[in-house]
Amino acid sequence: MKSSAHILIVEDEGIVAFNLQQRLSHMGYHVPDVAVSGTETLALVAQSRPDLILMDIHIEGDMDGIDVAERIHKTGPVPVVYLTAYSEDATLERARKTRPYGYLIKPFSERELHATIQMALERHEVEKELAESRLLLQQAMDAAEMGTVEFHCDSSQLHLSPHSAHLIGQPQDRVLTFAEFLQAVNEFDRTGVAGQMCKSVGPTHKFSEEFRVLRSGEADHWIKIDASPLPGRRLSGVVQDITERKTAEIRMRLLNDSLEQQVGERTDELQQSLRELETFTYSAAHDLRAPIRAIAGLSTVMIEDFAGGLGEQGVKLLKTMEGSALRMGALIDALLEMSRLSRSAMNLTEVDISEIANELAEALLASEPTRRASIKIGPGLRALADPTLVRCVIDNLMRNAWKFSARKDITRIEVGCSMQEEGQVFHVRDEGCGFDMQHAARLFAPFNRLHNQAEFSGSGIGLSIVKRIVTRHGGRVWTSSVPGEGSTFFFTLQG
Repeated sequence: MKSSAHILIVEDEGIVAFNLQQRLSHMGYHVPDVAVSGTETLALVAQSRPDLILMDIHIEGDMDGIDVAERIHKTGPVPVVYLTAYSEDATLERARKTRPYGYLIKPFSERELHATIQMALERHEVEKELAESRLLLQQAMDAAEMGTVEFHCDSSQLHLSPHSAHLIGQPQDRVLTFAEFLQAVNEFDRTGVAGQMCKSVGPTHKFSEEFRVLRSGEADHWIKIDASPLPGRRLSGVVQDITERKTAEIRMRLLNDSLEQQVGERTDELQQSLRELETFTYSAAHDLRAPIRAIAGLSTVMIEDFAGGLGEQGVKLLKTMEGSALRMGALIDALLEMSRLSRSAMNLTEVDISEIANELAEALLASEPTRRASIKIGPGLRALADPTLVRCVIDNLMRNAWKFSARKDITRIEVGCSMQEEGQVFHVRDEGCGFDMQHAARLFAPFNRLHNQAEFSGSGIGLSIVKRIVTRHGGRVWTSSVPGEGSTFFFTLQG
């Protein structure tokens, strides 16, 4: 397989994309373009028709990599190999439906990358050869370039045309008995062919079988016979050589088996690594809570007992230290919560989202009884999901809406749902401070915040938890916002 194939990289992390581009160039591949979004990818595919696409699943824009691959597959197939750090069952199932040519879990070695690309390119060539072979076969059938056969059930004889006799490797102009015909069939296929012939003795049965025949001095050839019933307990049909197609199918099956095995092995390795990393994160975060709380507590004691000797500046510094310690404690608690959500098993059942949202709304109103607020919850909001995890999603989104609406005269929050092309789309809408949409992609990354701590407090991890839960359910989450007018967060729970 030629190494100068034209490869398109779809990756929104600039450093990762540049590194990948350099590695592929050193391998001898032609990598002129890098796309960061679905729209840009579709434009580049239409413009240059690459030989292969290396696709990250989580990219910029409303479409993720799986959505983009699905659209490419419908308009004009180009081999797609997924390069991603995600291996959730729901994500793998969505990706599998797009019929990818490979699925590499980050991090991967250069050798794995090169081998996967070569196998994908070879598989694509085999598929093209198979399509061309089928076209040629159809042309041959149209031109009647195939032999004929006639079964006489009562006399157990076969009459072969000269071309059929040649295909089966038998002398021309000679009537064969069923037993003589079976002797020409490969012993591994003989039982199946004999059984099909016995079934075809009935007046309404057809004979259709693919099998190998023994030809003197040659390798086995694949033959297909299709015959239909005729009066007088006879069957008449055509004989064709399908060796080229069967060889291509066998090659493709072997390639697919190899790719599936490689994906399975890498997925198992990654899942084991993720389990070990999550266990380490949980243990480390848990062990850090005690000293952080001690720092905060001692700061409070020093302020209470030694304020006179510390002076105004000393007290100010201790209060700063206490606040920092408390924020660090909150971040650690958030990390522990994220780790817990990642490790917990999902229990899918029908969840009453309206009921959950009403309970959370009552808690928010009770927390600030003097705030003027209106919270509207759509009736009958239901979904198949994990109740605990969905409560966490609604809680984070509603608390965000409450927090970022604090400076408005009236806090207005709406929880609802609409039916769109992809199914049920839930939303949490507010009329708060909003944000510039050019920064929207940063919102769902851990510890990324668009407002400083002085404006609005928080750990910056809530939306990351929301995204992780929604992704585990096979859905996606996105947002729309206008600065000063509010924000709406949308999410689905089934891919």
